[in-house]
Amino acid sequence: MQTYRFPEPAAWGPLLARAAAAESPAVAARVQEIFAQVAAGGDDALRQLAQELDRAAVTDLRVSAAELAAAGALVPAALQAAIRQAKANIETFHAAQRVVEAPVETQPGVLCWRRSVPVQRVGLYVPGGSAPLFSTLLMLGVPARLAGCPEIVVCTPPQPDGTVSPVILFVAQLLGIATVVKAGGAQAVAALALGTASVPAVDKIFGPGNRYVTAAKQLAAARYGVAIDMPAGPSEVLVIADASANPAFVAADLLSQAEHGPDSQVVLLTDSEDILYKVQAEVETQLAALPRRDVAARALAESRAVLLAGPAEMLEFSNQYAPEHLILAVAEPEALAAGVTNAGSVFLGHLTPEAVGDYASGTNHTLPTSGYARQYSGVSLDAFVKKITYQRLTAAGVQALAPVVETMAEAEGLHAHARAVALRRESLAPAAPGAPAPETTQAPSPAPQAPPFDLGALVRPSIRRMQPYSSARDEFEGAAAVMLDANENSFGSVGDRVFNRYPDPQQRAVKAALAPLKGVAPAQIFLGNGSDEPIDLLVRLTCVPGQDSIAVLPPTYGMYEVAANLNDVRVERLPLTPDFQLSAETVEQLARSTAKIAFLCSPNNPTGNLLDPAAVAQVLRRFRGLVVVDEAYGDFAGAPSWTARLAEFPNLVVLQTFSKAWGLAGLRLGVAYASPDIIGYLNKIKPPYNLSENTQQLALAALGQADHLPGLRQQILAGRTWLTEELQDLPVVEHVFPSDANFLLVRFRPDATAVYDALRSRGIVVRNRTTQPGCAGCLRLTVGTPAENEQLAAALRAIGEEHPAAADAGLGALVGNA
Repeated sequence: MQTYRFPEPAAWGPLLARAAAAESPAVAARVQEIFAQVAAGGDDALRQLAQELDRAAVTDLRVSAAELAAAGALVPAALQAAIRQAKANIETFHAAQRVVEAPVETQPGVLCWRRSVPVQRVGLYVPGGSAPLFSTLLMLGVPARLAGCPEIVVCTPPQPDGTVSPVILFVAQLLGIATVVKAGGAQAVAALALGTASVPAVDKIFGPGNRYVTAAKQLAAARYGVAIDMPAGPSEVLVIADASANPAFVAADLLSQAEHGPDSQVVLLTDSEDILYKVQAEVETQLAALPRRDVAARALAESRAVLLAGPAEMLEFSNQYAPEHLILAVAEPEALAAGVTNAGSVFLGHLTPEAVGDYASGTNHTLPTSGYARQYSGVSLDAFVKKITYQRLTAAGVQALAPVVETMAEAEGLHAHARAVALRRESLAPAAPGAPAPETTQAPSPAPQAPPFDLGALVRPSIRRMQPYSSARDEFEGAAAVMLDANENSFGSVGDRVFNRYPDPQQRAVKAALAPLKGVAPAQIFLGNGSDEPIDLLVRLTCVPGQDSIAVLPPTYGMYEVAANLNDVRVERLPLTPDFQLSAETVEQLARSTAKIAFLCSPNNPTGNLLDPAAVAQVLRRFRGLVVVDEAYGDFAGAPSWTARLAEFPNLVVLQTFSKAWGLAGLRLGVAYASPDIIGYLNKIKPPYNLSENTQQLALAALGQADHLPGLRQQILAGRTWLTEELQDLPVVEHVFPSDANFLLVRFRPDATAVYDALRSRGIVVRNRTTQPGCAGCLRLTVGTPAENEQLAAALRAIGEEHPAAADAGLGALVGNA
């Protein structure tokens, strides 16, 4: 380290400068070349630059689902546990930053308020060159998820073999982020700004990096209109140490930043000659033991140790320097901290190393560098949202405020502004005698109801105009002595059963039997080929291909998104909270959304829990489109069906199925309940004979024995209770999530995929859900018969007992030994 003793404040300029600043023009020129290369070559340019700059041969730029799923097995159990704890701390700190601002009446009749709206498409840059910084993905991914950003794209440099660090992929999986791109450096930033075939263009780019990444972010913001979190370049730390400091602690803090990279910078300020000497000696001693000592030594060559007169001078130097990290290794850190005006993050006292902020205290480690702490804050929840202001005036508000606005607008020469207000004021002038008084309005709440539901406006214009197909059985109901209208085979059928006649296209008998069981009218029932058919028909009914969107709440049933993709419809993904519920922010997002349908699965698949009915009701009141509540597992929940509230909510569609509690999965019979108008549209666009005669006959037989349903359901609920209690005591089980369904979502330690493979090798098949958002490390276990449940529990117990060290070493050996 370069040592300076008592420099005069007038001579501080060179000491405050960053070493990399001298290279800025050359860096900027190279970054512009890279942007031009990516703009011209797209994905091919990214592959070429990966080979040239990262020495990595990359074929598929996108990380595959298989790569994501396999990553967990490569991450030690102890590291997984540490990451989960860090994630919990980061979530706790950032969740506390949510603020719901109350509306303000600035004067009578003038109401103003502000809403936080998530940035729709965000790019997260995760350094992965000399040291893959998976912690950065936690620091960026957690607040992005909490803010409700619908689309999250991660870019990180590939390793020489063309793969991505498995720890980074494990964290992505843990956060429910599926889009990970093997691209680093300035080229990754260019791709996020410009978009390529594999890399979606984003609205805002986050993340630290070297000076090339920082220059690329600044170019993206200046030239391409993409927002950035801040200039966050090479890492840096400034330590203020007085005579009470522990030299070993201070040296370790300096080295913890120096090892990041050769362009990192560390600064020591002290008013003790003894500390100055001892810290430098400790640095040399500890440096010799570091695996990355060559990198750290290069950074130390450009770093400084400065002896100053006392705390006031050290604080003044620090505020001018504006460090990314500031450590106050002094006897009374709180007193000194009160004077800090420029710093990214501050660490108080001898027991608070900067490393805790880098990883797990909960604060964010993505911070401004290179002196930008004078103007920028570090990443927080606010960085992922926009603040939109609203205002509304009543008649009294217009009359009171108009003279103020008119006077000011006229003074500025903006006469149209004044006229816009004057016209409204004049329209509220007292009426002639006997004329009705002008209507006044009350100030609205900050969360207004959606406008009245208009199904006709929601349906695609082409479907409103179309003539439905009319089958022979639509035109003639019942039977006749001679049936020659449908081109059927009057001689009979091949086989033992006779199915030579087309079935009832409206399934009238089935609906008549089902309606009293559900407390609805037959006209409120649509029967489909499984629930998948009404899901697909609802998307086709409302969404114009290539134009409209649906909203889903991952983790959730995958067919909603499949139906959208089949129909070229965009998907807005609004993740559930960590406990798989609708957040207040998600309700707000849905209230603002232009999506045609919101799919809410309750009980949710794959998590098993009911969504909070109060939150669902808020969505129904405020969402402008159809709200589909999928109750495929509703028979196992101790809550009333949403079918009871169809009259209350004209935009409500409830899905149910005969596949679960009824035990008729092989029939493929699903049900949609809704208003007669919605059902009428579904009947208009469905295939003419979507349910076979066999399905209708067997469904009628089952409905005739509906009194058997409670007994079947009770057996499954008893099995769910037993299985929950058994699994909770198994060492291989980390957590059993509460369930209102006929399955359990279970998180296993340390590797769910290895447990899944071990069960398969024992002849037991369950569902691996570890790649689903928020479900990392989880398997979904269907409740079986008592014998099946006992066999499953015994197998899991044996897996844990046969490999007692699995929690430390990973479960990769289980399959081979099973």
